[in-house]
Amino acid sequence: MKHGHAVGRSTSPEYNSWRSMRERCGNPNADRYPHYGGRGIRVCEAWEKDFVTFLADVGPRPTLGHFLDRIDNNGDYRPGNVKWSTRSEQQRNTARNVVIEFQGEKHCIQEWAEILGVKYLTLYTRINRGWTPEKALSSKRYHKSGVIGDFRSNPCES
Repeated sequence: MKHGHAVGRSTSPEYNSWRSMRERCGNPNADRYPHYGGRGIRVCEAWEKDFVTFLADVGPRPTLGHFLDRIDNNGDYRPGNVKWSTRSEQQRNTARNVVIEFQGEKHCIQEWAEILGVKYLTLYTRINRGWTPEKALSSKRYHKSGVIGDFRSNPCES
């Protein structure tokens, strides 16, 4: 291959990521185009034209469990806005996520659930029912048998 980045006779995972990035941003017939190129996400000119430049800027994929991810989900694929992330990290960086600011910190609902030790669905339901972030994140947790905890003694207050 011209770019010299192949594994045996197959293309490398990095090359496949580069090719897929260009496809979803530039091919209106691609399945995922509406979520990328269709909403204005582009690939910078240097990367669009040259895999070697892309690889020099992004670097090799750390593990097989890492995938190409944009830091600013609404930004283009360009130097400084792309990194290799795990699936879990990617799921926290989607347009569908609800980011909540509380006590000077910003996190998606899943992250707040982990920080506070409460189920994701509990927080998600509270927010979707119109609770303010303050109320949703600081209210007592309830279980069928009664109160099982209080968020007021959480790590976000320090």
